[in-house]
Amino acid sequence: MKPSCLSSLLVLLGSSALLVGGHAFAANPPTFITFDGAVYSMTYTTIGTNNYQFILNLNLTNYSGGGKYLNSLAFEVGSSVTSFSILSTPDGVSNWNYVQGGLNANGCNGNGAGFACMYDTTVHGAAQGFQFNPQTYQFKFDMGGSPLTPSGGVEIKAMYEDLSGKKVGSLVSAPVTPTAVAAIPEPETYAMMLTGLGVLGEIARRRKQKRAS
Repeated sequence: MKPSCLSSLLVLLGSSALLVGGHAFAANPPTFITFDGAVYSMTYTTIGTNNYQFILNLNLTNYSGGGKYLNSLAFEVGSSVTSFSILSTPDGVSNWNYVQGGLNANGCNGNGAGFACMYDTTVHGAAQGFQFNPQTYQFKFDMGGSPLTPSGGVEIKAMYEDLSGKKVGSLVSAPVTPTAVAAIPEPETYAMMLTGLGVLGEIARRRKQKRAS
């Protein structure tokens, strides 16, 4: 390829796509995706350098994919994952495990250094996964890596199983742009703030009394 053609191609790619964790995403991924009637969206809160807390909102009200169980979910935010912690799931954190790597048709054993894959260990006869109803669920987790760039997009993958334990349809695999949410102070933080205000108020009261005397 001639240099001029290569330059034109790079300019075109730079204007229409961005690279996150080794994958090219369309510029400005949508804030939600819909697949087989299920709607996926995310929020994130910064909790440290290259460390974020995510919430996946999964609306299954109109899910039409034929699955009965949500077997696994995988997320890619950056080029590598250094930590991952499941904080809450609809059926309890104890029912879920995770591994580093991607998600394929056989579950959480795919390739991908930038992926963390979580799977439900609940067994239902021949099937395994979270038995869901047509409603909205939330999955909360912390994720750390180098580097992590939530604003550039998060790739979501999901696999569903039928009653016989077979994968249903195609894997969900698409990027979304999560919405940034400010961190909510812990109750202890509020208590410290109130204590500090009380101390300042007492100091001001004593100074006023001294000036009056």
